[in-house]
Amino acid sequence: MSHTIHDPEDEDDDPVRMSPGRKDDEEVDITPMIDITFLLLIFFVVASKMDPTQTGRIPKAEAGTSVSAKDSAVLFINPGSGNSAIVSNIEGKEFSDDEELQISEIVEYITDQLDQGKNQVMILGDEDVKVSEVTRVQQIIGDAFETLDNTYIAVKEE
Repeated sequence: MSHTIHDPEDEDDDPVRMSPGRKDDEEVDITPMIDITFLLLIFFVVASKMDPTQTGRIPKAEAGTSVSAKDSAVLFINPGSGNSAIVSNIEGKEFSDDEELQISEIVEYITDQLDQGKNQVMILGDEDVKVSEVTRVQQIIGDAFETLDNTYIAVKEE
């Protein structure tokens, strides 16, 4: 009876087993497509122009309630020179061009109007006024009169 001794160095003679390759071409690697999609998304986000100072058109009123000017402190905003706007009261008196002085004049005017029994503020803007100017005036009012219930931005009604 002969015994074969197993020598570990003889393991090199065993056949090399390779993993089976891709059998079907049905599986498609979509990683490059996802990469291109993200690159396009990043490109359009970076290349798009986000300008909050652009002119916005006042929409035509389709539904809603009307607000009485006699119950409101009324401010008119008209386009001015450059990027600024001309802000005036209901009597047509224009407020200062200096922003700090204009803020105090607007606050003083609205305070006076509220003391006279007005209970809301109405902002009337020309269609060519930049959105940023309307927002700036609305911000002045919101900061100065936190307890004010209503501020309205007028729209055209046909």
